[in-house]
Amino acid sequence: MITVTKEEVLANMQDVIVRTVVEFDKPCTYVTVRMKNGFTLRESTTCVDPANYSEEIGKEICLRKIEDKVWFLLGYALQDRYPVNQTFIDRLRIEYNELMDKYNKLVLFLGRKDAVEIAGENQIALMEVQKVQMHDCLLTLKERIDLMKK
Repeated sequence: MITVTKEEVLANMQDVIVRTVVEFDKPCTYVTVRMKNGFTLRESTTCVDPANYSEEIGKEICLRKIEDKVWFLLGYALQDRYPVNQTFIDRLRIEYNELMDKYNKLVLFLGRKDAVEIAGENQIALMEVQKVQMHDCLLTLKERIDLMKK
């Protein structure tokens, strides 16, 4: 079953900034959350009677609203990645494209002049093995896709 979990939602909510300002003679709390990919979400709260206002309650309300938005965004991304009407060949193509993207990034890194300095000789040796294995897997996926087209 493909699903979004509470742990994923919370793991995406990396940094939280809370600030309260007075606007129109009432306190207003703004909560901004930076997600792990750098995207930010913001919510705000205020009150009817400033004497009853609590920044902590305002923060909790904002964080719940932001959490709901993160659920929505992660759910959308998951559905976009695994559409309901997706065929088996569609899934193979997605797998191929995702692996090709990772393979290309690995090749780019290995081509850097400072790759050994960054990762160390042992890691580079393992990455070279990984590159060969990824290439073999890409060939296999391509062959499976081509067979399904027939």
